[in-house]
Amino acid sequence: MNARNCTPVRLGDEIVDGVFIERPNRYLARVLIGGRETEAHVPDPGRLPGLMIPGRRVRLVHCPGPKRKTDYSLVLVRQGSIWVSVYPGFANVLVERALAEGSLPFFAPVTGYASEVKMGSSRLDFRIDTPSALVYVEVKSVSFVEDGVGRFPDAPTARGVKHLRELMSLLSPGRRAAVLFVSQRSDTRVIRPNDGVDPEFGRTLREAKRAGVELYGINCTVGKDNVALHQPVEVVAEAE
Repeated sequence: MNARNCTPVRLGDEIVDGVFIERPNRYLARVLIGGRETEAHVPDPGRLPGLMIPGRRVRLVHCPGPKRKTDYSLVLVRQGSIWVSVYPGFANVLVERALAEGSLPFFAPVTGYASEVKMGSSRLDFRIDTPSALVYVEVKSVSFVEDGVGRFPDAPTARGVKHLRELMSLLSPGRRAAVLFVSQRSDTRVIRPNDGVDPEFGRTLREAKRAGVELYGINCTVGKDNVALHQPVEVVAEAE
């Protein structure tokens, strides 16, 4: 079971190289582009440990607009021999592309799907239609990896805990619920909750698993201008 037939998705139309200087706040980076210092939006507000290090090579999407504060978005960081995507919203783009192509391996056969599904006061990432049940799915992007172990979250996430509780509340005959962790890097071999950073998320993830919420993980191949879903990886919810 794999997703190797997924079509790579381009990160943007105009992508340029840069060098990371510093991160004054979680949404802003200072970078060098062609020897000129400028500011760039950081799509991932997490801590991004081990990634945002001065001197690191980065890639940025040039996307100026009247409502933007910067002309660039920082989307890739070079770590060793690989590129790492720091564009968490892109995980949903990848999942939707795979659903449209019929190449997402976890819920086959898929007979239909919808994104941004409103359920009561909540909005869930996807509803996936299968012959036996409706599957409600929340997608979580993983960028922090140590020795092949992806850890989520990299900063406390009350919103992530809320999503888990919403998924548990949906479980009923004819309804399934799942969390899909998408690691937008190629070196992830397993995914675990980051209890050292957010023990409440870890406890709630284990509670959700016991209640019947399904846990799936997948890593990605990341090129200089594109990302593609690649290979399923195990999600281990138990505390270390």
